[in-house]
Amino acid sequence: PASAKADGEMIITLIGAGNSGHVCAALIEGNTNGRVKTQLLTHNPGVWKSNTPRVTFPNGDVQVGKIHKISDNPADLIPQSDIVLWTGPVTNTKDIFENIRPYLNTQKTAVGTIFSQGLQHLLAVRTFGPDVRFFALRNIPWLCKLIEKGVESVIVGPKSSIGVMTINIPPEWVKKELEPLFVVQKMGKWEPVMDMLPDFCPVVFNPANQIIHPARYWGLFRSYKGIPLAGKDEPSEWLYRNMDEVSGQVLAVLDEELQALKDAYYEATGAVGCKSVIPLALRLKQQYGDQIADCSTMAKMVGTNKAYSLAKTPVIRTEDGVSPAPNHRVVTDDIGWGLCTLVSIAERLEVMGIRTPTSMMRMLIDWHQKLMGKEFLVNGRLTGRDCEELVLLRPDDPLELVAKPQFC
Repeated sequence: PASAKADGEMIITLIGAGNSGHVCAALIEGNTNGRVKTQLLTHNPGVWKSNTPRVTFPNGDVQVGKIHKISDNPADLIPQSDIVLWTGPVTNTKDIFENIRPYLNTQKTAVGTIFSQGLQHLLAVRTFGPDVRFFALRNIPWLCKLIEKGVESVIVGPKSSIGVMTINIPPEWVKKELEPLFVVQKMGKWEPVMDMLPDFCPVVFNPANQIIHPARYWGLFRSYKGIPLAGKDEPSEWLYRNMDEVSGQVLAVLDEELQALKDAYYEATGAVGCKSVIPLALRLKQQYGDQIADCSTMAKMVGTNKAYSLAKTPVIRTEDGVSPAPNHRVVTDDIGWGLCTLVSIAERLEVMGIRTPTSMMRMLIDWHQKLMGKEFLVNGRLTGRDCEELVLLRPDDPLELVAKPQFC
């Protein structure tokens, strides 16, 4: 196992080359004094002009990493890896896990996700088997963005702590081997620290992207009728800035439904992790504090949050105007791997005679699935043809699978 090499050299393979993948590639070499060697599995190795990517911190300091091997073939990288870290969109996780499965030795290699959403832990067990050594980060360790592909990224702001949950991995390994990979110690702080979660409920019921994005995207394009929007009807170029009150109210209702679902799940199972799932408004205040200029409404909290201010609205632009971008992760991640997951838990509770409101969730799934050309909901139920591509809680699955890996 990887823990047997704790005092010696280790190899980590990063999969994906987006914002967080670039930051990891620049941090790991220096953070571990070269003890952990970084490899990169990407479908486009040619993008990487340098094997020494750099990251700039908020204080202007720069850290330079080192990539020891780059390939688009998992057979070249996965067998010798001690850690495999998926850094890409949630919606691609299933394909990535299937792609690396033939080359991954679960006794040797720990596999994890830099941002976990939905039932990724259940996917890990279904793909790699019950012996899988899996870790899930509840949040990306920093606010970050890509400056130049294959060359440079920037950390806009580090987070003081992030939650992590594991399967077949002890807390000591998380603190010794995982936490050092992501810290911004060059800024004089050892953060983010990793806090072990009691179960996967804080991941599954996380009041974050999976409710924020569907509400906001629907709000921006709610007048869209299949014809590009132009002129005064064109949506804001900013995804979060100046969120309108209609979107904010929809988001507030989504959060109500999420909290009610979490409470119903807790009543049915006693899963302790549910206690740390707090309402969205409270989470925003705790996490971002004085970065939010106006806390008077949900829309104002999101729309005046400096941490959110640089995100652009994903659109398809033509000479006739703008249309929604149905294949962007803002849509695909948070419908199929967000709201659909939550509704599947609600439907499983319903089998037990426990009803919990999901009307707003279902409305937004239905609106988005039409944009996507997908069929998840049919007559309000998750029986559509495209549910097979998702990881949902099935009607005959143990309810405890949402929370506890030993039930997988």
